Amino acid sequence: MAGSSHQTSSSNRPHILTSLYPDALTRTYCVPPVHFNRVPYVRDTVPGTRHSALVLQPPSHNVPAASQGAARSSVQPGSIHVKAYMRQHPYARPVQSSSGQQSAQNSLLTPESEPPCTPVNVQETDISDDFAQNHVMLNLQELGNSLHEAMFILSQLGFGDYLNQHAYKAAVAQLPKPSDIDTQQTKYSDGEADFVLIHRQHGILIGELKTVGRWQKDINNPQPPADADVAKRVTKAVKQLDRSETVVRHLVSGVTPGLTVRKTLFLPYVSTEQLKRVLDNRPQLDQAVCRSLGAGSAAEAVQLCCCSDQLSQPASYWDVTPAVLSQLTSWWQHRMACTVDTLLTDDKYLDIVAR
Repeated sequence: MAGSSHQTSSSNRPHILTSLYPDALTRTYCVPPVHFNRVPYVRDTVPGTRHSALVLQPPSHNVPAASQGAARSSVQPGSIHVKAYMRQHPYARPVQSSSGQQSAQNSLLTPESEPPCTPVNVQETDISDDFAQNHVMLNLQELGNSLHEAMFILSQLGFGDYLNQHAYKAAVAQLPKPSDIDTQQTKYSDGEADFVLIHRQHGILIGELKTVGRWQKDINNPQPPADADVAKRVTKAVKQLDRSETVVRHLVSGVTPGLTVRKTLFLPYVSTEQLKRVLDNRPQLDQAVCRSLGAGSAAEAVQLCCCSDQLSQPASYWDVTPAVLSQLTSWWQHRMACTVDTLLTDDKYLDIVAR
């Protein structure tokens, strides 16, 4: 990435990460590159055929016990409840058939000889979380592309999975791991960070996503969530952010001790005005948020959060307009671009990402 403030690699050897991401020092990457939605389904017999079908189910659908054992139900694929679910959740894509053609019945035909599968237990909150995850990730990706800067956007980073492959056990034995800091009170290795942004110049940003207000965001008649609900979710998010910060600082300590780690809240269905009101009316929560984000006031804390004002509309979340991009860039400037982390060299940046 261009700029005189960069510290470059101390050697000319290629870094192993650049074999996977050739432009790692010049552009933005999302890892994983796409978010896979959780889709509730059950295998049902297709009458008159030797096949069964994976049929979409509504979230928390109570599947008959027979569907979970050897005896399968014979619910017709493409039934009314599936079609209604698809109308209510247009972002849940129909399963593709083995020939690559979209099934008109929202199902995937499989040989009847295959063992019956246990229905996937997907709650309405899982569907909402997936939608919000896609929403925010796409906006961040567009922001990164517009900045033309080196950054990795990691989503749903499970700390328990970090350096947990058995094949690498000996090689990573001496590296910092989340389990190193587990206590009887806090199991850090069980946690997860919704977003971890690793920027070549500005360091690390940890983001906690809360979907409060998603239920009220009917595409045709959006309504703001209750202040009490927002306060409850923000309170939980602050605790999760502090926990994630402890883990991330420990993990990067083996590469760059003292690296800048910042935090933010992603609230795609809460406006900055409402968040400010919630904090103003709850001094204890205001203090907790300001402390966690490093803000001096509620007004400053709100500027450091990414709310609905800075993101694309839920009904067309893929449409990141120039106006939205301008708001996102302003948020980024307040949260991250205010300082440059001089501890990062090219090699250290790539080492942190490779971990």
